[in-house]
Amino acid sequence: MRRFYLFKDGVQKGSMETREEALEMICLWQSRETHPFLRPQFSIIEGEEEVIPYLSQQKPPRQKRGMER
Repeated sequence: MRRFYLFKDGVQKGSMETREEALEMICLWQSRETHPFLRPQFSIIEGEEEVIPYLSQQKPPRQKRGMER
């Protein structure tokens, strides 16, 4: 699934499905900034989201050895 990741001063703040939504969110954040000298820098990175499942937590069955104790 293609996503647009939003960053504020190099820290990821969220992700959106479309570029237009991402730009709209950044414009909203910029409208809330009040300090003229300390305005943060915003950026967008387009990428592919991939979910990596955990490996099974079940232990494999124990194999018997050829020799008995």
